[in-house]
Amino acid sequence: MGFIPATKLCEFLIDCHTPASGSCFQNATLLSPPSLGNPKKLLSDTCMPIARHLFFVWLLIALLGDWFHSVQAQEPAKAKRAVQSPSMQKHDHAGQLFRRAPMQESSRSIIIPLATNLHLAFDPELMRTHTVWTGNGLNLYGPPYNGSAERYICEPGGPVLWRNAPVLSWSAITNAPGQPGVPPGANFIGIDTRKGMVSLLYEARLNGNRVRIEESPFQASLNGTQVVVRQFELGPCPETLFYLAHAQSEKCSESRFANLVLIETPTNRLVTLWKSNARLRWLPQTKEVNYDSVLVQESATRVHETPYRTNRICGTEARVVLQIPPHDEILRFQIVTAVFTTNSWPKIEQQFVEGALKTELKPAIQPRQPFETGGDGSMPGRFDGDRFYRVEHFPLPREINLMVTGMDWLSDGDLAVSTWTGDVYIVKKPQGNLQAVRYHRFASGLNEPLGLKVIQDKIYVTEKAQLTRLTDTDGDGEADLFENISSDWGYTGNYHAFVFGPEIDRFGNLYVYITGNHGVYDAPYQGWCVKISDDGSRLEPFCSGLRSPNGFGTYGPDGDLFMTDNEGNWIGACKLNHLQRGRFYGYPSTTPAPRWQFENPTNFAPPAVWIPMSLAKSSSGICTIADDQFGPFKGQMLVGDFQNSIVTRVMLEKVNGEWQGAVWPFCKGFLSGVNRLSYGKDGKLYVGGCKGGHWSGAVGPRNYSLDRVSFTGNLPFEIQEAHAKPDGFELVFTKPVDPASAGNTTNYEVTQFTFQYHQKYGSPQIDQQGKEKSATRIKLTNAKVSDDHLRVRLVLEGLKSGYVTSINALDVMSADNDELWHDTLFYTLNSFPHN
Repeated sequence: MGFIPATKLCEFLIDCHTPASGSCFQNATLLSPPSLGNPKKLLSDTCMPIARHLFFVWLLIALLGDWFHSVQAQEPAKAKRAVQSPSMQKHDHAGQLFRRAPMQESSRSIIIPLATNLHLAFDPELMRTHTVWTGNGLNLYGPPYNGSAERYICEPGGPVLWRNAPVLSWSAITNAPGQPGVPPGANFIGIDTRKGMVSLLYEARLNGNRVRIEESPFQASLNGTQVVVRQFELGPCPETLFYLAHAQSEKCSESRFANLVLIETPTNRLVTLWKSNARLRWLPQTKEVNYDSVLVQESATRVHETPYRTNRICGTEARVVLQIPPHDEILRFQIVTAVFTTNSWPKIEQQFVEGALKTELKPAIQPRQPFETGGDGSMPGRFDGDRFYRVEHFPLPREINLMVTGMDWLSDGDLAVSTWTGDVYIVKKPQGNLQAVRYHRFASGLNEPLGLKVIQDKIYVTEKAQLTRLTDTDGDGEADLFENISSDWGYTGNYHAFVFGPEIDRFGNLYVYITGNHGVYDAPYQGWCVKISDDGSRLEPFCSGLRSPNGFGTYGPDGDLFMTDNEGNWIGACKLNHLQRGRFYGYPSTTPAPRWQFENPTNFAPPAVWIPMSLAKSSSGICTIADDQFGPFKGQMLVGDFQNSIVTRVMLEKVNGEWQGAVWPFCKGFLSGVNRLSYGKDGKLYVGGCKGGHWSGAVGPRNYSLDRVSFTGNLPFEIQEAHAKPDGFELVFTKPVDPASAGNTTNYEVTQFTFQYHQKYGSPQIDQQGKEKSATRIKLTNAKVSDDHLRVRLVLEGLKSGYVTSINALDVMSADNDELWHDTLFYTLNSFPHN
């Protein structure tokens, strides 16, 4: 058994000896985390003397253990998690209305700044406020915020005022509020900011009745005291409802005022009262509890892991339940909460209650100014590319981090762009003069949206925990309604837990692609593509085996779904998959996949195209060349590569009813890691880039970029298409070839290789005999040039299906004596055509 790290041991012993009633240790989720600045003083204040002696014995052992492991470790950087500096914390800008981010109490937390120094976090699954704190806002961790993947679960940036237990808030049964687990039928509808404040919209299914609830938290001042107000509007309901306003590990104390209840702690009193014209009633209780909850936390031993951990909570818990009568119209009420010191409260109790009843508590709405800016005028206009395709760089403003994760077109020709840090911008008039482009912020506070789709001029973004529709209802240029279309997949909060999409099929169904990398089996649909009905009411599994599906789109006359995946464990190289219902594409996926497949997969559906590492190390966005404005490649696909900062070209054909095809290099000269591609109606390719922190290995020099690629009109001499034949391949050229060089078999080199399917990261090339780092040479017996000199038929001996075929035509020249723009292609020969 290994030693416990000293710092972890300090945290464990201090938490264990924090005063709490009951026979079990209370979960630290319900308590403010203690400072570790002076463990001796902390323990002297909170522990029995014998516990202090035990602490120092264990501390000495732990320190010796840490020293021993530091001496023995072969790779110290991998053996121990790096300590985060407080300077690595990031905070949202002032004026941002909300932030979605993972916290320990809920991976799907919605954080609302009630004031510059007062913040509330809401759990949309259990429909509860889980944490309120003072001081700085949320400490944001993770690659998009501070560039580090060592820590990614966010935390309060100041002292916690109060927390609520991880239990359900609403019920139509007296004893049901406070039940653990997400209730069936609970539906978080979304966030509404139309009133200049954040309103949380959700629906509870109670005894068969659906009750729509609007909860709007805000800060108010009451006789000089800062209070948290939760304002509710309830839809009609024919039966009595019960709302759990507070639940924490202390005891309740009733007041002489019927609308007020106290929760007493050793140092303060949490005071809560209701205000309403309706006849409400408190049902306070102090009860013994014993239930399990799920913790969202990083692994202490395996960096980048987020295990699902069940935590037992038992002991005494204060439950403050509000009884709400049946009503056939909208019912409104407020719950007002404040924290006082134990000594000060008795003196001001009456004044506080009377003031609350007489004072109209309402939020202080600050007028909002939409944010819009132009590009960086000091950035010189420059071009990259070559004589066939020109790459223009947008002069992006310095005020924003346009780390592009999604792009799509609005009907007016503007380009909607999502960013890794959670913003959505409208790039205005991007098809014109780049120096005149404007950048308008449409939304912010999203949880790492990694895809964007415009459907009937509505913007859909795929966040890590949900698919969201953004709407500007009042026409001021900013989204004010954030509707949850679907969130029915597991989300651990892990920084790897990316979700991509959406894509839409010809029937209006939506598809979301969920990363399987570092998946936890009990978290549903990790590694799956899921199909969602257009109204979000139904989610069903479509296919599985996805590791990191960073590129997605449709192709062909039937709008077939395609996805790029990245090299890694179980994925020998980057690849382009044609997704079909029920298929498994190689990466272990979580439930509803069978556990045996998650633990030891044995086979997978082959990709349409393997993309060797010489071309791509991390394949990304895809798009189709829709017309002839972009040169001679209409109808083909373009595929980005993040790490090499390039765009590749893919030609697909159906052989025996299945897609397969070839990949070529295409274009380079981009300023950041190529992440998203979008083809404009102007016949130009728009390329969005990002890099930084944990993903700083991209060749592109900048952390973000937006580039525009156009065809210069100069026709390259290139292999335009490659088609599989029963005995070889047919190559189609963009220009007539020189018959002598194209018909010379010695001017070609053809090899075959494949990749191993194993748990190791990536794979070397494997030849037909199974030899690693090798490719089998294929004999070319004939190279026949067509009469129009645009086609060459290669007849080959020794070709096998199930291998990638590399065709190098280095010395083939055009009739005008041009060299090939790119002389090598890679064709994935899954099968030979039958005729």
